[in-house]
Amino acid sequence: MFDHILVTTDGSPLSHLALPVAADLACKYRSKLTLLYVVPRFLPQVEGVAYPSHSSEEQDLLLAEGKRILEAARRILDYPGTEVVWREQQDLKTERVIAQEVDRCGARLVVMSTHGRSGLAHLFMGSVAESVMRQVSVPVLLIQAPGRNAWNAVNDPQEAMV
Repeated sequence: MFDHILVTTDGSPLSHLALPVAADLACKYRSKLTLLYVVPRFLPQVEGVAYPSHSSEEQDLLLAEGKRILEAARRILDYPGTEVVWREQQDLKTERVIAQEVDRCGARLVVMSTHGRSGLAHLFMGSVAESVMRQVSVPVLLIQAPGRNAWNAVNDPQEAMV
């Protein structure tokens, strides 16, 4: 069923919640597992405005940080034969890079975390996870932040403000 699983990480504790779930599923289905990190573009800020930069020194620092993040995530996964991939964001949005990697590696399932934002937070910040779901043709399993409950977000006005 899920012979190839793609799991994403951004190095945050929230994204690490998806790693053991992906490893458990890969073990259950004897799947190939690909771990993906999307290296962000370096955007220096001048007077509060971000400008794209193509400095190789800054990009080298971002790549080194990406390798550190991937190595930490690989240790958490502890799944033999995990393919580790990093892709540079360049001019594409993170969700587009993830969708391209799904196509490239032939993943049959994507596992990723989500903040589970709703209300104004979702409107202004958007959702990488939601956008990935719209761009790929395979199932996406979302691991939600602890303490978030979709039912509460819909039915509790205070929860929706988060």
